[in-house]
Amino acid sequence: MTPCAEEFQVLSDTLYHWSFYHPAVKCEMGCTALKLSSGWVVIDPVPLRESAWKELLALAPLRAILLTNGNHVRDAATLHKDHPVPIVTAPETRRDISELKPDVALLPGELLYGIAAIAIPGATPGETAFFSDTGVMVLGDAVIHTSPEKGFEFLPDKYCTDAKQNRASLRKLLEFNFHTLTFAHGAPVTTKAKEKLTTLLDS
Repeated sequence: MTPCAEEFQVLSDTLYHWSFYHPAVKCEMGCTALKLSSGWVVIDPVPLRESAWKELLALAPLRAILLTNGNHVRDAATLHKDHPVPIVTAPETRRDISELKPDVALLPGELLYGIAAIAIPGATPGETAFFSDTGVMVLGDAVIHTSPEKGFEFLPDKYCTDAKQNRASLRKLLEFNFHTLTFAHGAPVTTKAKEKLTTLLDS
């Protein structure tokens, strides 16, 4: 049986998150859902219990699936089959996951549904952060938050294309006014997120 998240966490009226521990990859896998005026935008989707999905879709329709990198296809194919909405990736990621036939290649700085794409070179190929004008920054692999005791951590060097460049690239995020960070791996941070990321980058 495929593992899945049993329920979602409501972080605000427009921000939902769900996650579960995946024994095969030995880490927490999380998904962010932003409720915009046109409907839900789901980023790095992981499986969610069917009844919870129905609850979400009763609030608003699904409008798009965004992927932060080519390693985060996750449940996108299944979700797209049931809900044929656009799959959005960076151009590099689009090439890596050609079997999914992504619909939109979002360039750095471009906006989609009010969400800005921010390239993070040095992490995984095509790594992209997404910023919502609601004050939410969504991260893929560049930074993880799997241990509350350790706090934020950079993606381990062995998984980076260039670890030094990854750290430098992350400073671009500080140009944006965000108060919340969500992660593809780890628990969201909803208070002083920008200050905490600044501390990591200055360490």
